[in-house]
Order: sequence, then C-alpha cells, then structure tokens
Amino acid sequence: MPRAICLSSIAEIRAAAPQWDDLWQRSDATSPLARAEPVAQWLEHFAPTARFRTMVIEERGRWLAALPLVDRRMAGVLRAAAQPCNAWPSGATLLWDVDAANDDVVGEAVGDTMAAAIGRLPWQILFLEAAFPDRPSWQALYRAASRSGMACDLRTRWLTSRLEISHDWPTAFARLSGRHRQKVARSLRNLKSQTEVRFELHTRLADDDLEPILRRAFEVELRGWKGQSGSAALRSPEAFAFLLRQAHDLAAEGSLAIALLGCGEQDVAFCYGVVGKGVFHSFKIGYDSAFAAHSPGHLLQYHLLQAFHTDTEIRTVDYIGPMTEYHSHWRPTAFPFARLAIAASQNLLGRAALWSFQQVRGPSELLPTSRL
Repeated sequence: MPRAICLSSIAEIRAAAPQWDDLWQRSDATSPLARAEPVAQWLEHFAPTARFRTMVIEERGRWLAALPLVDRRMAGVLRAAAQPCNAWPSGATLLWDVDAANDDVVGEAVGDTMAAAIGRLPWQILFLEAAFPDRPSWQALYRAASRSGMACDLRTRWLTSRLEISHDWPTAFARLSGRHRQKVARSLRNLKSQTEVRFELHTRLADDDLEPILRRAFEVELRGWKGQSGSAALRSPEAFAFLLRQAHDLAAEGSLAIALLGCGEQDVAFCYGVVGKGVFHSFKIGYDSAFAAHSPGHLLQYHLLQAFHTDTEIRTVDYIGPMTEYHSHWRPTAFPFARLAIAASQNLLGRAALWSFQQVRGPSELLPTSRL
C-alpha cells in the first residue's frame, strides 16, 4: 500500500533528488524546472524562510506522486499553500506517475493517500494557481480531493497554447494564413533591404559564453515595454542573478536554448527557453520597441520554428503564458491553464474562504477533460 511522507526543507529536497527526478521522468510534467534542484534554487532565492512542504506518496521506495507547496498569505489574512513558482522561469508542479494516474485501482489508492496527507497540512486552504486540467496528474488530484469530501474549485485562468512540430517546415508554413505569411515575408524583405538580418540559436553554451549571451538577450527586454515599465530582469540584480544561476545549470545539461534575432549589430528580439522531454518551453520573449514596425517578434518566431522543424528532438513548443493574437498567427492548439483551490473537509475557515471566493467569482467550472 502507498504511504505519505513529507519533505519540509531545501536540504531534504536535495537529498531526495534521485527519487524526485525519477518521478519527474515518469510524470506528465515536461519542464526540467520541475525537478528537485531548480525547485530548491527557487526556494533559496524567493522564499528562503517561508514554510515549505512537499507531500510525497511512495510505495516500496518508489515515488508515485509529489506536490510541493509553500506558505502564502491570501488577502493579508488567510494562511494558504501555493505552488512555489512566480513570474520568473519556474516549474514546480504536481508530479504524478502517469501509469498510476491512468490505472483506476492504483490511481485511487495513490489519490486517497494524497488526499489524507493534504488534510493533515498546516494550511487552511490550497490555492494551486498553475494547474493543467488536461493532464492526467491534475485530473487524478481533483478526483481524489472530491472523493474525500474536500471542497474544490477548479476554474480557467486563461487559455495557453502548444504548437506541434511536424518536421516539415514548408508544409507547416503553408498552413498559416496568407495574410500572416505575406506579413512575415514583407517584414523580412524590408529589413534585409536596410541591413543584414541574422538569427542565432544557442543550445550548447560553454560557461564563458553563457553570461554574455544571456545579457544580450535581456538587454533586448530592457529596450522593450518591460524596460519602460521597470519590470525588466536587468532592472533587478537579484532577478538576473537567479536567471544566471538557473541558466548555468540548464546549459550544463543541454536543456537551455536562447534565440536572438539581429539587425546588423543590434539584437532586436530574443527568446529564453528550456527544453525537456522533447518540448521547448518558451519562458521569456521580447523585442526592441524601436523596431516594432518590422514585427521582430514574428520574425524571430519564423526563424525559431524553422530551426525546430529540422531538429528531430523537438516535438512541441509550449508557449507558457496566455494565448494572444501574436501566438494565434502560428496556429497552435489552445488548452486551459487553471486555478485549483482545495479546502479540507474539517477546515471550516478554509471552506468558508472558498465559499466566499465562489460568491465573488461565480460557481466552480468543470473543465472539458476526459475524466472529470
């Protein structure tokens, strides 16, 4: 029978890295930032003194599910558990063995053990704001919490998107709208008439080359709207230090990809991405506002997708954030990015808070998944 164990420190995460990362490999999570060391680094940087718990379900030493949680105040009063992630590239998420999630008997046993463990947590409510209800892992958690009598609220925050890579670029490009193809061709032709247009995709960066390339990328961000709003990474030495540390580890294992589009000697667009399980996760993208008339973001995407169609290791692009008109031009598939709130059956304050939340936001949604 599965049993629950609890990790409550960064040191315990690192000590359990082999089991954690093995579960990640067997889970439906694809970002390598969901593994033990990136989660530990995020906690060290953004929540070094916060209360932390990871509920682990294991059987005979083999992990079957894990849910990392960190303390957060809601509305300044309520003690809530949240996923350890924020606006900076992070990937801490629910990990659940895919075979266990898809097996009704095993999945129910794992889910019931996880639900019982959640009921013993020190928080009044769980607010899991990066839930993926199209994945078997999140469906298994939702079913388990509902089956145990916990109050649950599942609702879409936004639609995000993924693009399947067919490895046939001429056909993939021909499927785009004629207007978009013409726009890309016109922008590229206009820029080439003025200066050299270059594209760089860095996937094998040595230590000495990494920081200069990373700075070049985020200097582009500084010349865009984030620089104007004060939210660019280079405005915060602490944020850039986190990115640099993360990038060093990712580059060492071949999981980092930084794309740059240049006009002459000027970099005008960039993308910071992470590769795992054949998926390119597009975490950060930006362009120089001075070149906005030439659609540098679309030109970067044009060259990046063309490169991916020649790389047999890349099967999917995950655009991470809300799907926008910019993304829709490339015809990705939309899927829900959701919030799952859970209040244990015996926690009256948590259930009351969830009820109040539903009065403001409306009734819970049951999203269109195969098993919910």
